[in-house]
Amino acid sequence: MTATADPAKAAKPLPASLAGIGHYFPGDPVPNSYFEAIPELGVDDDWIRRHTGVVTRHWPRVPAERHVEMGVKAARMALEDAGLGIADLDVIIGTTATARPRTNPSSAGSNYMDISLPLQRELGAHAAFCFDVTAVACAGFLYSSVLAGTMLSALSARNVLVVCAESPERILNFRYRNSVLFGAGAAAAVWHRSPSHPGLLDAVLRADGRHFGAFDIDEDDKMIMDGRLVGELGPAMLIDATKAILHRNELDSTDIEWLVPHQGNLNMVREVAAHFGLPEDRVLLNISRRGNTSSVGMPSCLSEHVHDGTVRPGQLLLGVSIGRGFSWGAMLFRYR
Repeated sequence: MTATADPAKAAKPLPASLAGIGHYFPGDPVPNSYFEAIPELGVDDDWIRRHTGVVTRHWPRVPAERHVEMGVKAARMALEDAGLGIADLDVIIGTTATARPRTNPSSAGSNYMDISLPLQRELGAHAAFCFDVTAVACAGFLYSSVLAGTMLSALSARNVLVVCAESPERILNFRYRNSVLFGAGAAAAVWHRSPSHPGLLDAVLRADGRHFGAFDIDEDDKMIMDGRLVGELGPAMLIDATKAILHRNELDSTDIEWLVPHQGNLNMVREVAAHFGLPEDRVLLNISRRGNTSSVGMPSCLSEHVHDGTVRPGQLLLGVSIGRGFSWGAMLFRYR
C-alpha cells in the first residue's frame, strides 16, 4: 500500500477494483474414506472432520491437468466475470506453493515450477508482462493482490490478473496425518484500475522468519508441516492482523459484511471468528468441500460465493491469510 510514517494510520486506498473473480476444481471429490483405507494414518472420517473440518477435496485425475491448465480455466472465468478479453491484460501475477521442479512441474510438457509465463502462453496474453510471487505460500493471493494494486497505481496499468494454482497430491507424504488436509484447484482475480472507485482499501502484511522451519521439503521431495506449531501460533497471528486493519480504519467487526479467511483449518477459522464475535453465517467457507487449497483457498471461496449470489457488489470484505515463514496479513476490500 502507499507508504505511511505511522503504521497505525490507514494507507490511502489504491486505485484498484476487484472487477472479476473465478475458480476451478479438478476431478471428482475425494472423500475421507480414501484416507481410512491407508492403515498407516490411523484416521477415520470422524477424526478428519473434527480436526480439520474437511469432508472432501479435489485432486487432478487427468495427467495433463497441472497448475497452469487449472489456472487457465479460473482465469477465463475471472475475465468473463470482469467483462474483459485477453488483450485487456497488462500484467499476470502467478502464485503457487505446491509446484516443484521435475517432481511436480507446473504445466504439461515443462519441468519448471513457475506458472505466470506458461499462463501467458496458454491464454495468448502476449502483451502482458508476468512474474511469480513465491515463498509466502497460502498468503499468495493476499500478497499478490497488494502488488497488483500497487502496479495499477505506480505503472498506470489497466488490468492485472492474479492467478493462484495448487496441486499438492504428488508432494504429500501419506505417512503423516496432515496429508488429509490438502486439495487442488485454481482461482483467479482481475484487479482493474479505477481511481474514482477504489476497491482495495487497505492491507496489513506481516512476516516472522523465526518460524521458517514450520514448513519444509524432505529428502523425497515431500512436504513437511509442523501442524502443532501452526495451530498454536496461527490464530493469534490472524487475530493480530485483523485487529490492526480494523483499528486503523476505525472499524469494528460489525462493519464487515463478510470475513474471507484462508481455508486452512476449520477450527482455526472458527477461533478467529469467535474472537471478533462473528457468527458463522458471516464467514465465507469452502474448506469442507475443497480442503486446504493453500493460496487458492481465500480467492476460490470468494469466487464460489460471488457466483452463487451470496456476495454482492459493493459489500465490504475482510480477507485474512497465513502462509509459510510465517507470512500473514489482512486485506480490506470490496467486490466491484
